[in-house]
Order: sequence, then C-alpha cells, then structure tokens
Amino acid sequence: MTMRRIRGFTLLELLAVIAVIGILAALIFPSIGGARRSANKAKTRVQFSQWAAALEGFRSEYGYYPVLHSSNLVNPPGQAADPAALHLFHDILAAKRRDGSALPAYASGTNAQFPEMQNRKLISFHAFSDADFTNAGAPTPNLLRDAFDNTEIAVLVDRNLDGVIKPGSDFTALPAVRGMTPGTMDFPAEGVRAGVLFYAPAPGADKSNPEFVFSWK
Repeated sequence: MTMRRIRGFTLLELLAVIAVIGILAALIFPSIGGARRSANKAKTRVQFSQWAAALEGFRSEYGYYPVLHSSNLVNPPGQAADPAALHLFHDILAAKRRDGSALPAYASGTNAQFPEMQNRKLISFHAFSDADFTNAGAPTPNLLRDAFDNTEIAVLVDRNLDGVIKPGSDFTALPAVRGMTPGTMDFPAEGVRAGVLFYAPAPGADKSNPEFVFSWK
C-alpha cells in the first residue's frame, strides 16, 4: 500500500494567513466601532426628543415649562441615588418617584419647586424605562443617562416663551457637562430657535477636544 505524503502549512504560509487576518481585523473593527457610535448618537437624540416632547406636554397643560434645578442639568450636583428620593426632572414628568412610589400629597406649605406642586394634576408626561437609568451596580446608580452612559446632561427651556433659547434671557450661562461647554459655533450668542434643548458629552471628548451630542443637530 502506497502511503501518501501529507503536506502541512509552512511557517511562511501561516505568517501570511495571520497577516491577512490582522489586516481584515484592522479594517473591520473600526467600522464596527464607528457604526456602534453612530447608532448610540441616534439613540441619544431619540431619547432627548422624547424628553423634550414630555416637557412640551407639560407646557401645553400648564402654560409654562416646569422650573428645574438651577444647574440646568437633568441630574443636578448631589442628586440622591436612592430611587425613593426626590429627582426633580424625573418626578415632574413621570408624576411619581423613580421607585414607582407616589409623590407626597400636595400641601399649601410645600416648596413651590417640588414635583407635587408643579404637576398638581399628577399627569404622567413620560414613562421612563429601566434603560433610561444607570444600573444599581454603577458608580452613580439610579441616575438618568444617555446611550453612552453619560449622567451629565444639560437641559434648557425657553423660559420667556419667545421661541428662542438664549443665554442671558433664559439662563445665565451654558451649563458645563464633564467640564465642557459648547462654543459659539454650536450655540450662537443669538440663541437657538427651540422650546427645549438637551446636550451631553460625546464619547472620548475632553476639555482639550470638546465634542457633544446635541438634540438640535
């Protein structure tokens, strides 16, 4: 019986295959990462538009926008992680606490900024989902987040109802998110024609290279 000689790969052939795989990986993985980033940007804008619609619903019902924290942040500094604690942005729009419990009863001596005073009819303008919050194991649990896990999210409303959100008339200064504020190219001095605006840091952005995800772009 004639034994056939079995030929294996040579070292050079193996190295060539590995090199080809490496080149393909270098081409494919960045495009996957870019596609994921674009998808999360789109998801964040959808999320912002839903929140904006909820604030517009509040205005339609009560004739004015709710008074939020003076920081103009969705999660203001020192926001309690306890879901049973007050969260002004969430509680006003959801008409309940983050844990699903009812808001305290309205009383004449209640702080005028509290949710039960501002949303006296207890109308649910938005149903927040679990995906809107950081998980219980996160460094800052139970806070509202965007698709990139940012919890520093700016929210601006047209306080004087003139159809333009403008520094000086509707707010003192643009709020910083992760130490960054938009420049005049993104937020012109004459303002932005809108009723509600949101923005958050883009992934990988820092003070030396500021970049944002805007609700209006």
